Amino acid sequence: MTMVKPTVTASYTLRLPAGTEHPPSLTPTVTHTFPLGNSSSLGTLDLDPSTASADVREYYDSVRAAIAAARIKLGEELTAWRDAVGNGEAGKERKLKAAKEEDEEDEDEGEA
Repeated sequence: MTMVKPTVTASYTLRLPAGTEHPPSLTPTVTHTFPLGNSSSLGTLDLDPSTASADVREYYDSVRAAIAAARIKLGEELTAWRDAVGNGEAGKERKLKAAKEEDEEDEDEGEA
């Protein structure tokens, strides 16, 4: 029988605007796997009430640690993406805002 080791897996796929240039170290589709602590002891939980609380506590401590590691890793990567793509998106937002303001001015002139 093959035992599956418990892990936390986090994935994302970014849909980049056309023409977006990014550093080669960043890839738009990523999957990370974070193992839960000492996987050999976490493979099966002890359901004996006298000892289960320690096993369950150890399991959830491992889950928390894996989630924290995932959060840090994804935060670093997504910050890098924001920095790489952000300047191009900021320019688009300025253009859209200017165009909207121009349309509103044209509507105001048309009503007068």
